[in-house]
Order: sequence, then structure tokens, then C-alpha cells
Amino acid sequence: MSDLTYRGEFLGAGQLGPWTVCGGPDPSFDDDQRQVHHALLTDPDLLTCFRRRFPTRGHMHYDEMVRVLDYVWDCPHDCTANVVGYRCGNCGRVRAEALSQTSLH
Repeated sequence: MSDLTYRGEFLGAGQLGPWTVCGGPDPSFDDDQRQVHHALLTDPDLLTCFRRRFPTRGHMHYDEMVRVLDYVWDCPHDCTANVVGYRCGNCGRVRAEALSQTSLH
């Protein structure tokens, strides 16, 4: 099932999808950075960390917090949610490439 079909079938309009690491490593990041980003997504102190860094932000859901904290990035080409340090799990682009191609359009 393609990602776009998945989004249409299981996610509501504007709903953020689950994150993945299945695209493989993004060579722009080292193994330690990848491991830290992945671990922070399930850190029990995630909310505390978020509140310290962004004290003026109001109520946010988990999916919004991890994006603001820059632990997850959404591929602008296919809307796949990826852990920072990993390629897009759907199209295989590295983050910098995916984001720079979007700015050209």
C-alpha cells in the first residue's frame, strides 16, 4: 500500500503520521546523532524538555512536540514522518535534499 493510500485510508486530513527510521541512515548525521534523536522520541521527560525549551508554547500533542523539538521531519514530497538522521522511509531522500528541492518549487 503506498503511503498516500495509507494516509487517505487511516489518517484524517491534517493528521500527522507515525514516524519511521526505515529509510536508512542519512549520511549527513553520525550514528550518535541518530541514536540520540531516536531515543529522545520515547524519553519519559519529553514534555519537561519541551516546556523548558519552549515555555511560551501552549498545549501541544506529542506529534507536534517532536517536530518542534526537531526530532522528526516530514518529507515534503510524500508526507512521511522520519526521525531526524534518517532518510525518508518512502522516497529515500535525505532530509537536506528533500527540503531543498521543495524550496525550488
